[in-house]
Amino acid sequence: MAPRVLILPTALDNYRLAVRETARKWSTEQTKAYSRLLRAGFEGPEAYARVRIKKDERAGNSLFRLHKIEHHYAVYIVVDDSTFVIAAVLHERMDIPAQLRTIERLTDREYAALMGHPRPKS
Repeated sequence: MAPRVLILPTALDNYRLAVRETARKWSTEQTKAYSRLLRAGFEGPEAYARVRIKKDERAGNSLFRLHKIEHHYAVYIVVDDSTFVIAAVLHERMDIPAQLRTIERLTDREYAALMGHPRPKS
């Protein structure tokens, strides 16, 4: 069975920003290619296999899991073995632990609206 992948509005905004920044610095072709790579990275089964079992030390005690895609990290919440929520998309040069603390506060309401119940706490 294919995993169910949900994306929070914050993550969608982050993704759009990544694409806009790529467009600002690179060609249209490069932007389209990078956008496809990011989307493929979100949807790739290897991402779900990895985030289901492996925590990243930068995530600390949070329930977030990180998956590197090119120069960005997809920040996931693993709901169960087949449901994943993309909470954010962060550039590799960001202070990942600080960003995760901010995202944790921002995404609580988004997660509850999407899932119909509060986000589990770590």
